[in-house]
Amino acid sequence: MTDPSMPEGRTSQPPSRGRLMAILGGGFVAAGAITVLAILPAEFHIDPTGFGAAAGLMNLSAQPESTRAAAAASATPGKPAAPSTAAHDYPAAFRTDTIDIPLKAGGDDGSELEYKVHMIAGQTLVYSWTVTAPKDEFYVDFHSEQRPSPKENVISHKVGLMTSANGSLVAPFEGIHGWYLQNQSAKPVVVHLKIAGFYDLLPGGKPPE
Repeated sequence: MTDPSMPEGRTSQPPSRGRLMAILGGGFVAAGAITVLAILPAEFHIDPTGFGAAAGLMNLSAQPESTRAAAAASATPGKPAAPSTAAHDYPAAFRTDTIDIPLKAGGDDGSELEYKVHMIAGQTLVYSWTVTAPKDEFYVDFHSEQRPSPKENVISHKVGLMTSANGSLVAPFEGIHGWYLQNQSAKPVVVHLKIAGFYDLLPGGKPPE
């Protein structure tokens, strides 16, 4: 007898137990295939069938060699992770200073001087300076100087005629680091210097004799 609540041509007869098992089994097979062929290569870089490499899915889970090496080092029990070259610790506190450096007219006594700070190897300095002077009449030599013990060494970082500069310095060795300033113009000028980082100020910006 036909159920009057069912549309014409359909019956309320449920699928057999065998039919249900076949449907469930097919679903499990499909899910397993998707996992092996797509999810494992794309998410876990595992490709047991080779399909992931052929389809380009392995590239989605690939890591740079440096990242894999760092991860492996950090995951090894009892072995500390390799130190990062991008991070540094300093024994001294971070500081900032703003200094005005007056210079007399070119040719007069006091028209040139050196302003420097003391830094140990690896310490970092960030700087910005300006001066109101003709561009071709103000000379600067930004350099680092190592004292005679253990040996005397001078490295110039930026040299020439200029009226402003912005930059940074990682001290190549312990010593004094800073600027030789020379006013060649006919009028007195003032250099406005801003520095920040890890360093020690020298009295008047001059190293001890």
